[in-house]
Amino acid sequence: MKTYILIFQITIFSCVHAMQVYAQGSLGPNKLYPILFNYARNLFDEYSKIPMERRYVLDEIADYLIGSNQFEGKSSLLIIGSNNATRSILAESWADAAAYYYGIQNVQIHSGGINVTHISTLAILVLEKAGFIVYKTGDSQNPTYEIKYTYNIPPVLLKSKKHNDKGNPESHYGALFVCPNADVNLPTLKGNNFRTSLYYFDPSAYDTADDALDQYLLRSREIAIEMFYLFYRLKNAK
Repeated sequence: MKTYILIFQITIFSCVHAMQVYAQGSLGPNKLYPILFNYARNLFDEYSKIPMERRYVLDEIADYLIGSNQFEGKSSLLIIGSNNATRSILAESWADAAAYYYGIQNVQIHSGGINVTHISTLAILVLEKAGFIVYKTGDSQNPTYEIKYTYNIPPVLLKSKKHNDKGNPESHYGALFVCPNADVNLPTLKGNNFRTSLYYFDPSAYDTADDALDQYLLRSREIAIEMFYLFYRLKNAK
């Protein structure tokens, strides 16, 4: 009898494990750099902890992108903050990595701001700590950063820029505001056919504090969880 119980328990464990693996889309998630890959895999258990009101917004974004892909064969998401320096940069970086991880190829991610400054060095640092490879090009007041999350693909080029920069979409795109200031100061946008907001607290408020890095790490992880959840939804769309 004990033998049968043990076999039954092993079978149940195997089935649960298989369901968890399938749920993550890891019948083959695409490989990221090793540290980043482990970071990404650990995010899955956090999806269920996203507050319902925020998950509702993320589901709305997913539905928009799914619909756009069905009608146009592609979709674009423009993430907008105040200065395109911290929150929108983190969101773009994590969204790009999540799209690759879940094998979503027909969604283009962009970011911009209502002002142009320079990307926060602490934002870059927390991306590096998570496992991104980052190269700084140029020593201008607003340098460009090459962000890589896996091998053998071109880097994502990040630089503080305005929402209507020539490299950003001009029409048929969804706009996601991650900052209330940007949302209020851009009541209308040219060319977008979807608009929503998902605000994140600005960690730059802690730039002079002793725990500044910890605050950036917390905010980066919050954004990572939600961007990975978004692309998990796209991966598992019916």
